[in-house]
Parts: sequence; structure tokens; C-alpha cells
Amino acid sequence: MVGLRLNRGMRRVLFVLLACVAVVAVVGILHKLTERHRLDGVLIDLELIDPDRERCRELRDAIVRKVPSEVLALKNIDISLEYLHFSQVEESLLNLQSMDFVVLSPQGTPWHMYRGQAGLKLDAAKAVVRDLAVKERKPVLGICGGHQFLALAFGGTVDFIDPKWSGRFPEKYPKDAISEQGLVQLETVMDDPIFKGISAHPGRFLVMQSHYEEVKVLPEPFVNLATSSMSSTQLMRIPGLPVYGTAFHPERGWDAPNRDQPEPAAGKQMLANFLEMAFDHKHSSRAKR
Repeated sequence: MVGLRLNRGMRRVLFVLLACVAVVAVVGILHKLTERHRLDGVLIDLELIDPDRERCRELRDAIVRKVPSEVLALKNIDISLEYLHFSQVEESLLNLQSMDFVVLSPQGTPWHMYRGQAGLKLDAAKAVVRDLAVKERKPVLGICGGHQFLALAFGGTVDFIDPKWSGRFPEKYPKDAISEQGLVQLETVMDDPIFKGISAHPGRFLVMQSHYEEVKVLPEPFVNLATSSMSSTQLMRIPGLPVYGTAFHPERGWDAPNRDQPEPAAGKQMLANFLEMAFDHKHSSRAKR
């Protein structure tokens, strides 16, 4: 009888211990599901005219509000995006400790118009971005003009898509020049994590385009990941680093109401994939310290 009572007592103890372990596990899971994280980025505005925090509102809103609210993997991440004009990049020195990623904005001015002091400021911004991408290994995403700027920063060349405007220097993009506009189908060139949830290689996906100039010579160490029938360098990356440039606009088109054409949802997923990479990179970098 004594042995039986001890066995029953032990069973009670084991039951209590298992119950405690289960409670701790459930609490841990709930904590992970509800825990809030931060991801702090800097948006570098590449437009030639004076700084204007409202100019990049669509892109900022997509990254800070729309994509995190619609993509489950980002639900518990609070994303911020500070504004910085390219002319202020060198002076600001950028707070490297608090900055988790960089976005290079679209712009609407031909690159040859960045002359004099503006040209010097642009060159200084190129040097900073090169260091951020390679030395500091910060995640960088260049969009449209930001994609072209990224190529220029590493020694690539950019010129008009339209060959009749190649080597000419208009003050504004000519309306009669050939350009890549609207919904365009891209084809993958090789596999990459940026295509997660979009397309397996070889594959195709839809994006929104709006550009007169293109990357003519892809600089080292970038590789091209996607192409279109009009413009070959559509999505470039530095292998092994979360540094990307998109000739297209991943922030556009996928949330428009009353759509009468296929939805370019690849843009939303691509932004989400980049932000996930930035988040993983932030935490892996902290773990190595």
C-alpha cells in the first residue's frame, strides 16, 4: 500500500510538472505571437529639386503601413522610414547603429542634369551608399531611379532606352522618347530569395513600370535576376548581400480599387521579402556581436 501511495504521489507530481511545462510553452508561444519588433529604415530621396518629405509618400506608405498590414510575416514588426535628401547624406553621417535598411527613391530628372554642387552631392551620396552596402553590409533597395543610382554608384552606366536619345542631354525626359510604362511581364534569369512567394525559376511575374532610362552596363559585383522584352536589367543584386535594385516600381499597382487588369502582386511580395531579409539580417548581425 505504501508503494502504491508513493506511485500515486509521483504521478501527481509528474502531472503537475507536465502541466507547468505546458503552461510555460503556451505562454512562450503567445509571447512570440504578440511580441512587437522594430525595423528602422532610411529613405534617401534622389530627386534633384529641394527636399520635400511629402514627395515619396506613396513609397513610404507602402513600406511602413500597407505591406506590413497585409503580409502575415510582418504583422508584429513596427517599421519606420526616415526621410533624407541625397544632398544631406554626407553631412548627416547616418546613424549606423539605429539604421536597419536603406531605400533609394525613384526620381524624375535625367542624371546628366545633376551638375555643379548637385553633382558633387550626388557623388558623395554614392560613396556613402557603397560603404553602407559593402562595408557596413546594410540591406539596400533601390527603386527605379534608385536602381539606376545604385548601378552608377558601383561604376555602371545608365542611358535612355530609346537609342535615338542616347548621348543627348534634354533637361526633362522627352515625351516622345521610347519608355517602359504600365504593367509589364518579367522573366527570371536565375533563382533568388527575393522571388519567394512570387515565382520559381524559370518563371514570369507582372510589375508596374515607369522609366525612360535603363542600366546599360551592369557593374561588378552585381548580377541580373530578371529581364523584360524591352529592358534587360530589371532586378539586380550583389550576391551574398541583401542589396537589390529594381527597374520597376514594386510599391505601385497592387492596391488600386476597381482593377480592370491583372494585379501585379509581385511588387507587394517583393517588398515584404526585402523587409523580412532586413529583419533577419538585423538579428543575425546582433547575434554575431
